[in-house]
Amino acid sequence: MTFEMWSLGHYVFMLSPFLFTVLFYFLMKGRTYEQKRKFGVWLSIIMVIILVLRNVEIMIRRDFAFDYEYIPLQICHFANFVLLYAFIKDNKTMFAMALLFNFPAAMMSIVYANSLANYSTILTFRGFAYIFGHILIVATTLWAFIEGFVKLNLEALKKTMLTIYILYILSVLINNLIGSLSGKYANYFYALRPEDGTPLETFYNLGVTYEIGKFMINPIYLLLTGILGFIVVSLMFGMFKLINLAFKPKPEALQTT
Repeated sequence: MTFEMWSLGHYVFMLSPFLFTVLFYFLMKGRTYEQKRKFGVWLSIIMVIILVLRNVEIMIRRDFAFDYEYIPLQICHFANFVLLYAFIKDNKTMFAMALLFNFPAAMMSIVYANSLANYSTILTFRGFAYIFGHILIVATTLWAFIEGFVKLNLEALKKTMLTIYILYILSVLINNLIGSLSGKYANYFYALRPEDGTPLETFYNLGVTYEIGKFMINPIYLLLTGILGFIVVSLMFGMFKLINLAFKPKPEALQTT
């Protein structure tokens, strides 16, 4: 069974996170803040388990040979741990990062699911992880926002931006380090090249990839992608702030950091 872009199944996939968000809302309606936080912890644990099962399957299929895909540093893989930490610690900075950065990235992975379309079959742990992993990231993050776990202010925006750019710069170094040591370059945060069939290909084609020994870098692509990231996070911040103004936030939401 394969996945086809812009098919009925793809449109159902795009709609699914919002249906799950509604489901979570009604499941936890009337519960206390602490009960909802624990529910979020369990959702995050489920996401991490899905990711682990995916990695185990890849390890078995590749005879346990090293592969950078085992390391959860890709944006959406990393999101599982951002949400887990946020719910365990009730950390408002991590909740803000999940909403402003991981949410749009996961949603784009659903809309532009080109890599899923290239799977020979989606009836594997890897296919299951792609579909339900992204659905749960989007749905859990939106549900957390609705329930008042997310506190958006300029300080949260600054910390989110700083964290993203630090991780982005580190990903360039880690991608090249893995490539130099193993001969197979990682592509965390899509810092070396874009996913095929996504709008980021335009930025990549505008630049040139320079090779300095085994170190590869496309400065124009990195710059334009970094600017786009700033715009997307800023737009998410503005949009959800407006939603907060239109709908009064939950009074029981805590302000721990």
